Amino acid sequence: MILEELQDDLKCDRAFASSPDVLAKLAAFAMAEYRAGKTEKLDIC
Repeated sequence: MILEELQDDLKCDRAFASSPDVLAKLAAFAMAEYRAGKTEKLDIC
């Protein structure tokens, strides 16, 4: 299970590293939604 999680993390890291423009656009979109009050706090802990 831990190995699978590490492999998934590596896959995500590689995907984001190869497309920084897409990641920047997603981050900007997320921040705009946050500032507009369109987000909800997740209770994940």
